[in-house]
Amino acid sequence: MNAVAARMPKRPWHMRIVARIARNIKALFNVPSFLKNEDRRVLEQVIFPYFLDREACRDVLFVGCDWYTEGYNRWFEEKKNYWTIDADPSNGKYGAKQHIVDRLENVSRHFPAGSFDLIVCNGVFGWGLDARPDAEEAFLACYRCVREKGVLIVGWDNTAERCPFPLSDCQSLRAFQPLVFPPLGTCEYQTDTTYRHTYTFYVKTEVAGPGRARFGAPSGQRDGP
Repeated sequence: MNAVAARMPKRPWHMRIVARIARNIKALFNVPSFLKNEDRRVLEQVIFPYFLDREACRDVLFVGCDWYTEGYNRWFEEKKNYWTIDADPSNGKYGAKQHIVDRLENVSRHFPAGSFDLIVCNGVFGWGLDARPDAEEAFLACYRCVREKGVLIVGWDNTAERCPFPLSDCQSLRAFQPLVFPPLGTCEYQTDTTYRHTYTFYVKTEVAGPGRARFGAPSGQRDGP
């Protein structure tokens, strides 16, 4: 069971069939379907527009595909060099034109170091990426694949059932610095959801010393005049 299926209220079987038929009909006319919940609203209406409008953000990798992410392809492919990755071959039909079938741990096998300005890993940690060694390897691979000042976004459920271990204890994530994401004014934002879905923002920077950073401007540096 994926993250969305587990969170959605149990509906009568006939309503589930009607919803699936409606999605299939929309797909025939190339009309995307989206989830209507608060964490997706934040992702789609706050986080995505910021990066879509940033000229400095050119190369993007989105981790995990399903029917409710298919619409993202059109948004990003119009403006960015957009890739998706998912370990399940059956989800390839929801992926971008540039799609990789593999686990996130292996992403550096497909892309050289410094390939991306943005990696979005939403609903993966705690929903398949559970074992600590796998998570360490996956986030280390992300670090290798983002370029200097590149951003990693991890979306995760801050609950005992779905948080395998504290992200703050992840050694590979410590290679990044926290990123203060301007539209939200914080480096970690918990949505108003029962499953406490949280977005944590990281930036890759070689600038030494503690502190937080903003996209395009690591701590202690200015982004332009």
